[in-house]
Amino acid sequence: MSHNKLITIDVAAGTLKDQVIEGLPSGPWFDGDMDPDGKILFVVSNPDVHSYAIDVAARKAMPRNAPGGGRWDDFAYHPKDGRLISVEGDTGDLLLVDPSRQPMKTVLKKEVFPPAEASAAAGSRKSYSATFFDQDGNFYAVDSAGNVNHLDLTTATAPDHSQRIGRGRVPVGALEIMNGAGRITPLPVPPSYDEIAMSKKFNRTWENEPRGRVYSFELTLTAVSKDSGKAEDVKRFRISFDLPTVKGAKAEASGVDVIAQDGKAYLESENDQFLAAGTSRPITVQITVPGDPARLPQEYPLDGLKATRLPSR
Repeated sequence: MSHNKLITIDVAAGTLKDQVIEGLPSGPWFDGDMDPDGKILFVVSNPDVHSYAIDVAARKAMPRNAPGGGRWDDFAYHPKDGRLISVEGDTGDLLLVDPSRQPMKTVLKKEVFPPAEASAAAGSRKSYSATFFDQDGNFYAVDSAGNVNHLDLTTATAPDHSQRIGRGRVPVGALEIMNGAGRITPLPVPPSYDEIAMSKKFNRTWENEPRGRVYSFELTLTAVSKDSGKAEDVKRFRISFDLPTVKGAKAEASGVDVIAQDGKAYLESENDQFLAAGTSRPITVQITVPGDPARLPQEYPLDGLKATRLPSR
């Protein structure tokens, strides 16, 4: 949106088209998202000003209730139930933006996210300024400083706390995260979340025919967050490590699904395999590496080894 115009971007052609929207004031417009059907663009302005539902085909705007106050700077439609979800930056409250209410802002659950942080940019707001869903209902919220958070909203019950994901902030430097839109689609290897504790023990190696080596490790998962040290239940997990891209290289383990992709091996739990907070589970892994046994190391280095939490199915 720009003033009273709808801006359409043709990505392939690299062109912009603007069209005046009947019944739409000149803004300013802070938040916007398309409904799951892709027909209505919903936009909001200042706390006590009408929001508008815009029929993008007919180019007509219909007034709706005022959004209400607070430091919530983006929202996203849930792909399954159509709820409009946001996060209050000051408190981390999970919000429902309900167009049938006046004002629309409703607190679904308090202090689900950590309070938002500002970036180093001048005038940066402490807000969750980019929110979006994947196609299953996993919700992501990124604050101005680039901290990325995940909340499993695939079921009707919202968890008490979000999970901070990634190994650090999005490196925005002196800029700030301002907005986010779109729907995440599945990758061949779906994303995982916070890292959990794991230890390794090298068992032995032997030569393999045709030429190569097989390495045996015992990897022990512990249901403890690696970053915070807090013991938490783990329902599903993923172990990953570097794997040579040469033909014939493979990893094998029982009781898990094994995927090899782009120089990495991924060992994922089969469905939910509950690991109670603080408890451990050993997994024996065999890694086959083709090559001259005399030139291959006696112990495979297992570079990139880590274990992460997966959302429940």
